[in-house]
Amino acid sequence: MNNNTFQFNRFYKLIVRNLQRNPKSWIQNVLIFAGLPLVFFLINLSNISAAINLANRVSFLEILTGFTFIFSPFMLFFNYNHPKKGLSEVMLPASVFEKYIVIQLACILIAPLSVILLYGGMDTLLALMFPKIYGGYAVQQFFQSSINWNNISQMFVTQQAILFCNFLFIRRKVLKTAGAFILSLIVFSTIMGIGMTIWDSQTPFTNVENLSFSFGSRNFFEIHVNDHPVVIAMQIVRIFLQVVLPAALMIGSYFIMKTKRY
Repeated sequence: MNNNTFQFNRFYKLIVRNLQRNPKSWIQNVLIFAGLPLVFFLINLSNISAAINLANRVSFLEILTGFTFIFSPFMLFFNYNHPKKGLSEVMLPASVFEKYIVIQLACILIAPLSVILLYGGMDTLLALMFPKIYGGYAVQQFFQSSINWNNISQMFVTQQAILFCNFLFIRRKVLKTAGAFILSLIVFSTIMGIGMTIWDSQTPFTNVENLSFSFGSRNFFEIHVNDHPVVIAMQIVRIFLQVVLPAALMIGSYFIMKTKRY
């Protein structure tokens, strides 16, 4: 069997294997994510002053889902390239592309959806059984008011950067990843500062006090000829951060998996 070609049957088995591995972790997730709404219900049932209302429950769901989404590469595949612990993953009879797609699916879909299903399922069950004590549905409110595509794109690029660093570094991953983020922020801020200084010195558009601009009113590639230089710069940065950088990180992660030998 050729391990360099994509095969759906093998790809499906990889997904099943990924879901079935480490049952202790799944049990812990069930206890944590499904247990939190139960704790909130008991707090409300006790009639203490610190009641957990619907807004609080939605906020907890947002935090848990966002945290799991961003850090899922570390949570699920921290030992993937470990010299000893990662051998079982590297030696699997499957193509690198199949493994890569499974990893991306696990991080982008399976991890956050598991939080929503476990937390949201228990929250909905309690709300149905005890509407007077535990009113409203956190999942419904979450999908109605918490889905912000701009925030999702920011979390996505952060997740892909963590996945890239997870494959790039072998030891002290968390420390090196944090250092890489800090260094990137310093370099990016420096470049932006220098660029805006040069741009401001070369253009008559210097008054930005009354400048009003909203990302929600523009598409990614919508730049007008008469736009203020600051608006143009913001749009270029937006395109880089939300389109170019995620694509580059995803491609980079794949080629690290394909070419790096652990």
